[in-house]
Amino acid sequence: MLGYDAAGRGDGPVIVLVHGWPLNRTIWSEVTSRLAASGLRVLAPDLPGFGESPPLPGPSPRAEGYAAELATFLEAVGPRQSAVAGHSFGGYVALALAEMRPDLVGGLGLIASRTGADNDTVRRGRLETIEKVRAGGTKVLLPGLAEKLVGTGGAAAWRPRASRIIEQVPAESVIAGLTAMAARPDRTVVFERFSGPRLVVHGTADALIPVAEAAQPSTGRPPVRAILRDVGHMPMWESPDATADAVVTWSKRLRS
Repeated sequence: MLGYDAAGRGDGPVIVLVHGWPLNRTIWSEVTSRLAASGLRVLAPDLPGFGESPPLPGPSPRAEGYAAELATFLEAVGPRQSAVAGHSFGGYVALALAEMRPDLVGGLGLIASRTGADNDTVRRGRLETIEKVRAGGTKVLLPGLAEKLVGTGGAAAWRPRASRIIEQVPAESVIAGLTAMAARPDRTVVFERFSGPRLVVHGTADALIPVAEAAQPSTGRPPVRAILRDVGHMPMWESPDATADAVVTWSKRLRS
């Protein structure tokens, strides 16, 4: 069973917030209270190997494996359908879940994420990082990753927190996530063809996934789209009000 936090008791849509790599469910703490106050029920699970969740089973980590574990969690804890929004790597897992188990996903959101696969340069960088983590442990990610996660405007407040979260992750879980990201396919068509309400939140100062890569589907009803000026890869920290407002607006489409 995945570790998770729950907030809110509203009878409206259930919002599932999926954290990115190599983080955990606590990244959502700045927005969950806002969402609960608006009448939403919020579930924030730890993905396998992160926070309080056990590692992903099996020798070959893939986004589909994380999605399968998330599906099992939703079947046990959630309603028949939930609105699932993923941050960064969590977005890749949400896309895989929507493809594999559309019956569980009533709304699909990407927060500082993208639909495409890695290009050769990015994939090669992930594989190189895997070797560095194998040799030196999780600490080799710091301070560089924490600096890239948070935009300059939120650096003083949030980079130390990012570092504390990252340094707690077992090296095996860091490597599993990197392996899954490097192997994931392009799922642009999944987001394009998704028939329910869609959400896109992205910062213009994102140093890990450029805002130009934020999803812009050309079919169906346009998504709720919040492009946040001077915000980096962690909009839920750097701009929690705007992030929560976008999720609430998205949730209203789920009700209509």
